[in-house]
Amino acid sequence: MKMRPHHLLCVQKYTGHGYDDAFAAGMDALICRLKARPDTAVTLVEGRDDICAACPHIAGGRCDSEEKVNRLDRGVLEACGFSAGETRSWSVLAREAREQVLEKDTFGKICGCCEWFGLCRNTREGWIDAKDK
Repeated sequence: MKMRPHHLLCVQKYTGHGYDDAFAAGMDALICRLKARPDTAVTLVEGRDDICAACPHIAGGRCDSEEKVNRLDRGVLEACGFSAGETRSWSVLAREAREQVLEKDTFGKICGCCEWFGLCRNTREGWIDAKDK
């Protein structure tokens, strides 16, 4: 699975809200798959990923929020010590993102510019068990 670095956060904070019904259905399916298989290999990518496929912000093959999402991606890569192109299990990447971003002040610094930040800030910390490796 290909995933933008900031989507490591979005997936863990997702509560069923989305840009539209098609996007929400795609996220629901992806989360169901990751919950069932936390060992799923995830490759961190620059640019569009599997989640972006259903995003209504993609027009003409380009994201109309590219500058913002690139900034979010860079923030997560830096905070977690990840590199674009790195592949690890979902549970390992999610745990590290949760510990290094979601459970620290880094969360507001990285995600404060996002339209979903208010909702995410009030959402439980994530659904990957701390015991997952």
